[in-house]
Amino acid sequence: MGKLDELLPASAGSTTRQSAVQPHRKILACLLALLLLFWTTTRDLIADTLKCVHGGRRTPDRGVIWVSCGDGFQCANISVPLDYHNGSDPRTMSIAVTQHLATDSENRQGAIFINPGGPGGSGTSMTYRRGPYFNKILKGQYDIIGFDPRGINQTRPYLSCFETKLDADVYSAVYDRNLNLPINQTLLADANEDLSKQVARFSAATASLAQRCAERTGEYIPYLGTEAVVRDIDYLSRIIEGEEKRVNFWGFSYGTVIGQYLVKILPPSRIGRVIIDGVVNPVVWSDYPALAFHEGLDDVDNVFASFARSCSGAGDACALSHLAPTEIVSATDALIDDLYLKPRPVFGLGQPAIATAQNVRDIVFRSVYSITSWPDLAVHLSEAFQGNFTGLVNVTMPKVDREGGSQPDDSRFVTYPIWCADTKAYDEHRAAPSDAEIVDLTLGTLERYSRRNGDGFFKLAFCHHWDAAGVAPRRSRYNGTFDMEDDTLDTPILILSNTYDPVTSLASARAANARLGNNARLVQQADGWGHCTTSQTSFCTAQKVRDYFVNGVPPSDNHTICRVDQRPFEPWNQSFALPVAGADNSASTGPAADLMEAWAGLVRVQQDEQRL
Repeated sequence: MGKLDELLPASAGSTTRQSAVQPHRKILACLLALLLLFWTTTRDLIADTLKCVHGGRRTPDRGVIWVSCGDGFQCANISVPLDYHNGSDPRTMSIAVTQHLATDSENRQGAIFINPGGPGGSGTSMTYRRGPYFNKILKGQYDIIGFDPRGINQTRPYLSCFETKLDADVYSAVYDRNLNLPINQTLLADANEDLSKQVARFSAATASLAQRCAERTGEYIPYLGTEAVVRDIDYLSRIIEGEEKRVNFWGFSYGTVIGQYLVKILPPSRIGRVIIDGVVNPVVWSDYPALAFHEGLDDVDNVFASFARSCSGAGDACALSHLAPTEIVSATDALIDDLYLKPRPVFGLGQPAIATAQNVRDIVFRSVYSITSWPDLAVHLSEAFQGNFTGLVNVTMPKVDREGGSQPDDSRFVTYPIWCADTKAYDEHRAAPSDAEIVDLTLGTLERYSRRNGDGFFKLAFCHHWDAAGVAPRRSRYNGTFDMEDDTLDTPILILSNTYDPVTSLASARAANARLGNNARLVQQADGWGHCTTSQTSFCTAQKVRDYFVNGVPPSDNHTICRVDQRPFEPWNQSFALPVAGADNSASTGPAADLMEAWAGLVRVQQDEQRL
């Protein structure tokens, strides 16, 4: 079963939210008959019931049956058209939806659709993990709706490439690996030789994987992509909220691609309040794949340098504080080079293992996403500097679930076809890159952005293998611009960004702000390190979000600076002092502290998600 199933309580019962639009008697009779004959609390039955309701029609039906799936949570599977560009196609997809209900029902303002990123992140799981914190930040005035985008997790059909999860685990462990490279390229007799072999290996594996996925679920792969997801959000909103309600959205990382597509594809009259956090540049995202895989890595080395500086002055809170910042960086790079030349055996893991340069590169890249990961990073590096690689390898080695042989595979590889569906297709005007060209592009990215982590997204350069697998042409691809004339939107969207984000740079957020003109406001977390603003607590940012969603008030300035209230190697409540004096905010249990505690909860959840 998927992660969502593990989160569902065993005692889940059923409830029904009454629609403002009364369903036709025949539809109601169909529902009642099915419920009386076959009622269970399983999601599969709900999907079948909804198929009876929708019957392949192109107009949304408000008769959604919600099943209680936890205290304050409701779940449903809702049928949407497979192909929005062909009204005669009766095929549908069943979108898994989970909502955390507004706790202040008297002041309920509507619903907010959320997306965690990816592509491939589960919105239903995100609702369970983050919904209660979103609820507190928004004063309980919104339903928080997470959904699994088409092809992902609980949505059906999903991208299935293997018979079992064990098969997928084995493929990931053997083939779906990051690059194993030194920092010092002079260690290589030929800088291209080893990289060429690794690229050729991954290229061949991707071609085989794409063919395998196409054999199992290739019929549906052409209908993946961000444009279709935007249509799904619009469709779901009309079903759940009604035709008169505007679409509210909060997206993180890849979710910012969805948000930027949303405000361009849907008419302005459909756009409500939209926040994008950790911004991807959609202009680059939608270009040719080989030109975009480096996008967002401008500050990845700056974040690691910030880790070293913060650690050096953190005393006992950091295991490497006895070293100067430059010593931490140089020792890490030397470790990468040393393990590249001479991998080490690792003991105590219950199975044979080795430590390689790849393990160090992986743990650094993983840890720069959030400052709350920095203490653990320091411990693992400190142990490795002393020749103990057990902790380092344990957290970075691929995991193979021995019980996975009895479980269906998951949708972990859906990132690739979704990304590829958004990009330009190679054709006679522009040929797909050869492996040798991808090697040159990777070397250029390593040199320009980071020799330590500049290869972070090189796997995204192989879309031509998915096209060759016979799943083209793309059925749903937005081909428009991302600029917007002033005064297009009634409410400007809110753009959030850390100053130093390792994978979605501030430059991308500034570019989005410039493209959208007065239809956007940018909030920058000064000295913010990590991916998305939820990687670090900031009362200012949290208050801007609350003001925007709850009061409908965006910042007055086009570009606002918010300071962070959580310093590295300190708990947020040690760093934070309430910035506003007064009866409401001076007490530790007052609204300001509650808001900060909720935002700190998002920070903790983000750290936990990185460990999954």
